[in-house]
Amino acid sequence: LYLPALKNGFTNWDDTWYITENDRIDDFSPGGIAFWFTHYFHGQYSPIGNLITMLVYAVQGMNPFGFHLVSVVLHLLNVVLVYVFMQRLTALRTVAMMVALLFAVHPMQTESIAWAAAVKIPLYVCFTLIALVWYLRYIDSGKWKWYGLAFISFILAFGSKEQSVAIVGSLVFIDYYRGRKLFSKRVLLEKIPWVALAVLMGLSSVAATASYGLVTPAKTFGVNEQIILPSFAFITYLWKLIIPAGLTAIYPYPADTAGALPWFWYLCTFLVLAIIVLFVGFWKKNRTLVFSIGFFVVNILLVLQIIPTRNILLADRYVYLSAVGFFFLVSCYLQRAMQQGVVLRRLLIFLFFIWIVMLSFQTVVRNRVWNNPETLWQDVIAKQPDALIAWYDLGGYYSDQKAYEKALNAYEQVLRINPAYLNGLYNAGNTAYHLSDFVQAEAYYKKALLVDPEMKSAALNLYMTLLHLKKYTDAAVLIEKLKRKYPGDFTVQSKGALIPKTFSSDREVFFSDLLYSAEKAFQEKRYIDAIATYTEALALDSTLAALWFNRGNAYFVLSRWENALFDYNQAIRQDVTHSDFYYNRGMALIMLDRREEGCRDLQSALEMGNQRAQKALATNCK
Repeated sequence: LYLPALKNGFTNWDDTWYITENDRIDDFSPGGIAFWFTHYFHGQYSPIGNLITMLVYAVQGMNPFGFHLVSVVLHLLNVVLVYVFMQRLTALRTVAMMVALLFAVHPMQTESIAWAAAVKIPLYVCFTLIALVWYLRYIDSGKWKWYGLAFISFILAFGSKEQSVAIVGSLVFIDYYRGRKLFSKRVLLEKIPWVALAVLMGLSSVAATASYGLVTPAKTFGVNEQIILPSFAFITYLWKLIIPAGLTAIYPYPADTAGALPWFWYLCTFLVLAIIVLFVGFWKKNRTLVFSIGFFVVNILLVLQIIPTRNILLADRYVYLSAVGFFFLVSCYLQRAMQQGVVLRRLLIFLFFIWIVMLSFQTVVRNRVWNNPETLWQDVIAKQPDALIAWYDLGGYYSDQKAYEKALNAYEQVLRINPAYLNGLYNAGNTAYHLSDFVQAEAYYKKALLVDPEMKSAALNLYMTLLHLKKYTDAAVLIEKLKRKYPGDFTVQSKGALIPKTFSSDREVFFSDLLYSAEKAFQEKRYIDAIATYTEALALDSTLAALWFNRGNAYFVLSRWENALFDYNQAIRQDVTHSDFYYNRGMALIMLDRREEGCRDLQSALEMGNQRAQKALATNCK
C-alpha cells in the first residue's frame, strides 16, 4: 500500500525547514547534537526526531527515498505494536488483528507516513505504544522493571513529539479497562512521575510555541463558535474514520458566515454532548465503550483547536494514534456480532472485507497525492478551493520552477481569498517583476506597503520596479525616504563614480546607488559581481559613459582585455572629453600588443591633462 510513498519527493510544506533547507541537518559535532536537546526549533521540541532525520541524511543524503523509507518502516512497526498492545490489553487475538489491520490500511494514516516532515508522528507513536505495552506487562507481573521501561519509553516519546503527553490519559483508561481502582494509593502513586513529567512537557510545549510565535486563524470567533468548531472537528474525525471521503491536507476554518454557522455544525455539538452522556452513563456498565471513547479523546484533545494555535481546523495526521480507540470499538462489536449466527457472521465478514478494500484503495491514492508540491496542493484546491495556504504554497512551487505565469495565477487566487494578505501581495509583485510586467509589479508592491509600511523588501523592490518603468523622480523620492529610514544601509554614496554634471538630482541618486553597489564589490575584489551590477544598469540605460568605463575597469583587472577595450570604446563614444577613458583604453590596447594605437590614446590623455599618461608613455612608447 505504501510503495507509492517511496517514490515521492519532498513537498514545500514543512519539508523545507525540517529537511531540505535545514542547515543543521549535517552538524554531527557535539555542539550540533546538543543543540536539539537544549533548543526549540521552529516552535517544536523534537530532539529524537531531528536526530533520526540527521541519521537518514548521513546515509542517504538529500534523497527523499531514505526519509520516506523510515516513515514506512515505522508505520509497519507500529502496526505490529498495535497488535501486541491490543492482544495484551484484551487477550482477544481476533480483535487485535482487526484493529491492527484497520490501523495499517486506513487512508487517514497516509498523511503521517507519506509526508516526510511528519516522521515525528509515527516515531512518537512507536515509543508511546512501546510504553503502553511495557505498562501492561507491569500491571500483569507487578515487576517494577516493566514500569521503568515504560517510563523511559515515555521520555523517548516526548523527545519525538510533544503530543505524547497524552500518554498519561491513556494509562488511566488502561487501568480502568483492566478493572484497577483508579483512586487506590498504589495507582495514584504510580502516576506521580508521569504527571510530573507531563506537566514539564506541557510547559515546554507552551514555551516552544511562544518561541516561534503563536499561529492563529485569520478570522476570530466568538465563545459559542469556539465551542462549536472543536465539536465539528471531533465528529468529522469520527465520520471520516468510517467513510474517508474528501480527505485533504488542509481543512481551513470556515469563511465569514455573517455570524451564523451552517446547521450541521450545531448538530455536531449535540452529538458530542450525546457521546459525553454515553461515556458517563456507561462508565460502570460497558468498559469497551468507555475505554474506546476515552482513548480516542485523550489522544486527540490537545489538537482539537479548543484554543486555536493553527490556521487549520483539523488534520488527518492528528488521528494517527487516537484512531486506535475507534478501531477497537468497531472491532469488538464486530466480533460480538459475528458470534450471533453463521449468516450474520458471513455477511459481516464480507462487509468488513469490502471496507478494507475500499480503505486500501484510498490509501494508495492518497500516497500519490504527496508526490510533489503540485500534486499535493492541486488535490487540496480541488476539495478546498478557498484554502489560502494551498494557493500560496502552489505559487511558491511554481516560482521555484520559474513557471511565473502559473505562479502569478496562484497568487491572484490568494488575493481573491484575502486581498490584504501581505505575503501574497509581495510575492505577486515579485512574480510580476520576473514576468517584466512592471506596471502590475508596482501595483502589488504599493498595496503591500499599504498593508505594512515597514516592509523594507517591498519598498526596495518597488524602487527597482520604478527604475525599470523609468519613473526616476518617484524612485529618487523613495530611495531618499529609505535612506532616512534605514541610514545604516543607504548612507554611503558612490565614491569617485563618474556621473556627468548634467544629470538631474533624481537620476544621480539612482546611478549613484547602483555604482556604489558595484564599486563596493570592486573594492572587495568581487569583480564578477561588479560586472553583473554594471551590466544590470546598462540594460536600463546604455547611454551612460560612466557605466561602460567602470565595467571596463572590472574587465581590465580580470585581464579580459578584449572586453575592457569594447567597454572603453563605448565610453568614448558617449563622452570624448574624459582623459581617463583614453588612458585606460590605451593601456588595454598595449596589453593586446596594439602598441601604436595604445600610445596614441596615451598621448591624447596627456594632452587632456592626465598626469599618469606621461609616465605610461615613457614606459611603453619609447
